[in-house]
Amino acid sequence: MAGDHPGVPGIGDAPFNAGGRRATRNDDNNEAVEGNDALDRSLILASVARDARLDTRFLLLVVMATAIATLGLLQSSAPVVIGAMLVSPLLGPIMGIGFGLATIESNLIKRSLVTLATGTLVAIIIAALIIWLSPIKDVTPEIRARTQPTLIDLGVAVVGGIAGVYAILRKLSGVMVGVAIATALLPPLSTVAFGLVTGRPDFAMGGGLLFLTNTLAIAFSVTIVARLNRFGPSLTPQHTAMQVAGIVATLGVLSIPLAISFNNIVREIRARTAVQSELKSLLADGDQIDSLNVRLEGDAIEIDGVVLVDDYAGQLNQQLEAKVRGDLDRDVRVNLAQLRKQTNAAAQLEERLSGRIAMLEQRDEESRAILAGLTVGGLVARDRILIDAQARKVVVERDRDAEGEQVAAAVDRVMAAVQANHPGWLLRQGALAAPTPTE
Repeated sequence: MAGDHPGVPGIGDAPFNAGGRRATRNDDNNEAVEGNDALDRSLILASVARDARLDTRFLLLVVMATAIATLGLLQSSAPVVIGAMLVSPLLGPIMGIGFGLATIESNLIKRSLVTLATGTLVAIIIAALIIWLSPIKDVTPEIRARTQPTLIDLGVAVVGGIAGVYAILRKLSGVMVGVAIATALLPPLSTVAFGLVTGRPDFAMGGGLLFLTNTLAIAFSVTIVARLNRFGPSLTPQHTAMQVAGIVATLGVLSIPLAISFNNIVREIRARTAVQSELKSLLADGDQIDSLNVRLEGDAIEIDGVVLVDDYAGQLNQQLEAKVRGDLDRDVRVNLAQLRKQTNAAAQLEERLSGRIAMLEQRDEESRAILAGLTVGGLVARDRILIDAQARKVVVERDRDAEGEQVAAAVDRVMAAVQANHPGWLLRQGALAAPTPTE
């Protein structure tokens, strides 16, 4: 689309025009803006076009960000996933689509779409390869969190898109960091790859819907804000109404599955709240809920978990099923396992056993220390020492005549030092004999 203002390089081999006189307009009379204002807007559009360029740098960043995001999802590490959002360059072509729609610049729209499509395909392939090679294919909380997008995600993407274009217009690069984190683009694509590799089409569809939601919401938000900031040619009221109607209609269609998903989550929360309330009313004082899982399977509610009880309740599952069915008017299936809590006597016995084991371990450690102290310098042979750890007694067999006066004095000092370090033990000289068992 040619204009009267000189072109700004950036689109393909041909110069990027940025809309020329069509790129900006005056609010008072809808005439083209010239001078510094037009130059500023042209530079902004050139910067957007540069970020939407498909080149080696873009693909390299996509590969690295995808690897980080996929590994973060597999190990359920939120900080790692956030790091991938910061590296990801996919926000650039989405901004390009938004500004291209605002300025009706077909070259910018085409470039951005090609870049975004290529980056998306590369991300899915790289993520699928990593997941296929990984021995870990468990469904982590970070993966599951991206399989059920709702209207809340749409709202976040819209606000994020507005913040992003404001950051571009005001040259606030720090704001774009927050936008990249809030409007996650690569983690949903990794979730799509996870669903494809593991045979979970519901995960693939959920991740794809979240990515589509974020992409369209950001792009359309950018379009609206850019138009409000006098980017693009002046349009007749009819053309403006058609543009707005197209954006609203697209977001409206997108909102349908998001609203359904949001409604399912709300129903699940209500069901869980009702189940917890009824279960607590059925349990006796002192009984505890160890774990509880409430799921919606079609029109039915599946309940399973573990409760810790003092006395087994034979009709607990049936009673809970009847109460929840009456509250929610749905089919209910309950599978609760009851585990008997430890009695006071059992707890005391376990405590005594633990204390006994700890005491024996301490005595064994003291025995080794005493043995090391007595045999230091080789004055007393190991086979001349008998240690009874249970009775905490040590017998050292000695022949003072054979030792000589100086050696005997040295052995006395060694035994005295060991005795001083272990006052709870009895060290004495005598004949070696097997330790006497104690009760």
